[in-house]
Formats: sequence, C-alpha cells, structure tokens
Amino acid sequence: MKRQMAMLGALAVVLAAGAKPSFFLPERIFAAPGLELNVYYKNVFDSVVPQNFAYEATCRKGCAELARWCFTPEAADAGNSYELVLSAWNDDGLVASVTSMVVVAAAAADPAKRVTLALLGDSLTNCGFQDQALRMMRGHGYSGYTPVGSRTTGSNGIALHDGYGGFTFGAFLTRYRFSEEEVANIQDTAEREQLKALGMPVKIIHKYQRDLLRSPLVRFEKGEKRVDVRAWLDKVNGGVAPDIVVIELGVNSVFKYAGDVAAIRERIRRDLIPEAKGFIDRLRQDMPDATYFLCTQPGGTNQDGFGASYGARASEQHFRKVIFSLNREYDAFVKELNDPRVILMPLAHAVDPYEAFVQRKLAPSAHSRNNVVRQTNALHLSELGGLQMGDTMAAALMVHFGQAK
Repeated sequence: MKRQMAMLGALAVVLAAGAKPSFFLPERIFAAPGLELNVYYKNVFDSVVPQNFAYEATCRKGCAELARWCFTPEAADAGNSYELVLSAWNDDGLVASVTSMVVVAAAAADPAKRVTLALLGDSLTNCGFQDQALRMMRGHGYSGYTPVGSRTTGSNGIALHDGYGGFTFGAFLTRYRFSEEEVANIQDTAEREQLKALGMPVKIIHKYQRDLLRSPLVRFEKGEKRVDVRAWLDKVNGGVAPDIVVIELGVNSVFKYAGDVAAIRERIRRDLIPEAKGFIDRLRQDMPDATYFLCTQPGGTNQDGFGASYGARASEQHFRKVIFSLNREYDAFVKELNDPRVILMPLAHAVDPYEAFVQRKLAPSAHSRNNVVRQTNALHLSELGGLQMGDTMAAALMVHFGQAK
C-alpha cells in the first residue's frame, strides 16, 4: 500500500510538471521606427488561466504595462536589436520565462525599388491588415512596395491579395466549385452531369460567396481540375513571380482538433505540416526565387466571443491549446527547413486579445437594464486588430528589406 501511494504521488508530480504553463514567443520579433510593437502577455503565455499570473517584462526599451510590453522605436533605434525577457510569476515564485530579440528595421538600400508581394490567406484578411501594411510601407518611403493578387477586401480595400474565408492549404490547390445557376445554364446534359459529379452545386445568396467558390490557383480544363499557378501569375502580375509570398493560413485546418496538447501537436505534425510543405513546394515550382513568409496565427478572444460564435460547441481554453500548438509547430517547421527563403513572420503576439476583436454593447442577461461591452466573435479581428496586425506585418517586411543590402 505504501509503495502504491508513493507511486501515485510520483505520478501526480509528473502530471503537475507536464501541465506547467510556458511562454511561446519566437526568438526574433520585428519592429520599425514609428510603429508601435506590442507583446500581449495573454498571447504568448499558454496557461488557460493567464489572468492568474503576474507578468514582468525586462528590456532596455519600451514600457512594461499590466497586460502588455510595448515599444515604439525612434529613428535612432533603426538597425538595432534589444533583448526582451518575459517572466510569469505566482505566489510560489517564477513559473516560466522566455527571451526574444526585438529587431528594429534598418533603412533599405533602395526603398523605391519595385518589390511585389502576394498574400495567400483566409478570412483574417477581412480585417484589412494587408491594407494597413501597404499604408505603412508607403508611409515609410517604400514607394516600390506593390501587393499583387486577385481581389481587395470590401469597397475600401487598397491592397490586392488572395484571402478567402474558410480556405486552407489544401483548398488553394483543390477548390473549384460551381454555382447552381452555372450548372442550370449549361445546355449540354452530359456536361451538366459532369459538373454535378464534381460536387454539389453551391447556392449563391450573397455576392461575396462567388469569390469562395474557386481557388485562384486552380483551373478547370477538359473536364478536370488542375493547379495552374502560371495562369494566376498571368492574371495578377503580368506572368512574373512575386518577390515575396506571405502565407496566412492554418486556423481553418486545426480549429476542430481535439485532445490534449501532445495529441494536437502530433496531429499537426502528421497532417498539417506536410500540407504546408507541399503547398510551398508546389508554389516553388513556378516561383522558385520568391521568399516565403509563414505567419503565426492570432489566438481568439475570451469565452464571450466563443459563446457568441459557437454556442457551447467550442471554448476559449481549448482553442488556446490549439493555437499555441499550431504556432509552435510552425516555428519548429521553419527551423527544421533551415531555408533562408522560408521565414517565420510572428504576428500572434501583437494584437490586443480583447479590443482587437469584434465586440459590441449588449445586455448581460434577459432582465438586465444595463449594456456592457462584450466580445461577439471568437476569431475575427476588428478594425483595430487589422491596424495592429498590419503594423506588425509591415515591420517584419521592413526588417527583411533592411537586411537585403
């Protein structure tokens, strides 16, 4: 009996140690003069109860606040790097810490040089972060910075891109659907039946749904779907490959992953990372000299947002496990590739986990006479979120251009 109790006690210690929360912040994060850099503690510390810890940020620069460390570099900071150390504490002492280098962009040798960028993404592009990145690049003198793509976001979008709600790595290489009206308008019976065999025709209710029917990289020819990156390049950039490809994908693939952290990470390595690598490899067949940036994905907001979006079918605490697992595996994937033309673009740390997500005033219960601000969307960023994410993307690009001398 004593031996069994001792074994159970040892097991409890091991389980407790395995559950110890930790930080994930890439070894390098990027900043640029005049742009605010934020590191929100909730976004980089993987506890499911991050509010239960005290945080400390130590750096020669910036300001350590209650919820974040922030830093707006000045012109004199250009080209410099600063060590940032984050620590989490409870009443028992230090729980975890992480060190990252904050790299501030140096001036590019030729900011007027035309540099084209393609963004392949999902519904996060709806917040317009690509538009803010364009504004910041042009505002910092990068007059040659030129986004290319098939569409802009909404009527006020200014940056061309290829971001589509619900898309995954696989969707970009396979999706080609038909609308009900397209099928109905085909006179030839055999051709109509052939299209139906490719999948149930989609009923179009809203205009934006048309853009989601087909990947810009897939063409339908002689009754078959085929990937045709060259045709896309002809459309968006005169047949020329872009200099930079930013890939902002992943959440739609992993959102429903279940299990503990170990199981989630194993599945990401088994299923998703090969898809990501295959996607990059396929793009490289037609764009071998491009530089590819793989973005870390922002985490969701609080449980109010998850409740508003998914009822009781998804939770903040589980999604935190999923998103930290995804970003850690992206980091490991890029490191393992050890390819100077495949770079991690850290974005997840930089968006306010509350104000940067869609929210509005609501009554907290049926009989309440007061309205409170509550999160109303689990995953999608507000206009503020788009501005923060766009600043962070622009800073990463400026660091890249400043190094390319």
